Amino acid sequence: MADSTEVDNILIFVSDAMRYDFLPDQVRDLGVTAKAISASTFTASSIPSLTSGTYPATHGVWMFDDRLPQRPPLFDDGRYDVGFDAETVWIELDAAAKPPLQINHIDTERSLEQLEPPFVSFVHDVGPHAPYGFENGAFESTKEFFQTYEKRRPQLIELYRQDCHNSAQRFVELYEQLAERGILDETLVVFTSDHGQSLGEWGNGGRFGHGHPMSPENVEVPIVFAGAGLPKGVTYEQLLSGVDIAPTVISAQRGEAPTGVDGVDLWRTVPGPDRKVRSDVWQHLDVDVLGREIELSVYAATSAWNQSGGYVFHRKSTLQRLCALAYDNLLRGYAPAWVGNLTPTKAMNMLTIALTSDLSYGTPDFTEDEARGVVPARLVKATHEGADTDLSDEQKTQLRDLGYLQ
Repeated sequence: MADSTEVDNILIFVSDAMRYDFLPDQVRDLGVTAKAISASTFTASSIPSLTSGTYPATHGVWMFDDRLPQRPPLFDDGRYDVGFDAETVWIELDAAAKPPLQINHIDTERSLEQLEPPFVSFVHDVGPHAPYGFENGAFESTKEFFQTYEKRRPQLIELYRQDCHNSAQRFVELYEQLAERGILDETLVVFTSDHGQSLGEWGNGGRFGHGHPMSPENVEVPIVFAGAGLPKGVTYEQLLSGVDIAPTVISAQRGEAPTGVDGVDLWRTVPGPDRKVRSDVWQHLDVDVLGREIELSVYAATSAWNQSGGYVFHRKSTLQRLCALAYDNLLRGYAPAWVGNLTPTKAMNMLTIALTSDLSYGTPDFTEDEARGVVPARLVKATHEGADTDLSDEQKTQLRDLGYLQ
């Protein structure tokens, strides 16, 4: 990927919920930009894919109370100063209680400015995640926000766009910090997102948010590689995956990519023309029904993509999916915007999505059978010791404010 082989430091900046088609030019102009498919449409399973280089069906982390089996190699090397910064997202929680840190077995939060070379810095930025248009630490709950804007889709989109620029500016400030410290040429900088975002499109049934449906708007994200002697303002033509980031940065910094990963080491290799990338999601909630707690599978899907398009395969029963999506769209955080902007066409599209087992997008130049050969046969929970942790009341409140819980 680059002429330079002297990469001492890594900075990975994850702008939560930023779509590829909303990437600000101020970021695109700094390096080599590629379109990528997010490993999942849900933060809880996408973040560990970014840090481990494996798909959710491989690592088994689906929800915020799951954990990786151990700290991933990206953070588990005593030669490097490690920092995980999630200050702008999980604002109400202590570091050790922030779900992305817990998932990765990290209990101390450290910012870029606290690290000394050689280092690995991972920044989980709030990005344009709903609710839109709020300064860090000052946003209201997602449901209350969407009640205010329930019939104002153009304003919601503009607020989302402005949040993309605000997140990009926070990234640029870190990029400039590296330049001011004189270490930009020795630092591989990555800008990406954990998933995209539906913005009321009719093809997505009028939905705002992410998680479902698994569609281009929710899986197409940017990856920008900068610093480390890389050229600026260049487009990388191959379709990439979020699972490529960990093996690429580890290879650049340590001379060899880790084994047992699903991603490609882009530092030393080029993906083959026949490569197909995946996205997996399995949202499930514990719901109280007549005093009895049952697990509700809100949405479960796997998919395979290349530059021409992709196939989405829904899992679980059609009836379960229909009931769960009705619950999710009518009762949870994004519900007011969905109801307020609903049209007969959007309602029919959402019903079609719920009732259809297999979907296709674009004009895939590979067959459905080839796609089925790429996706996992089934979705299972992580089974290692400590895989499930009980969420505290404070964690549930934060997740509720972000629209993940009712």
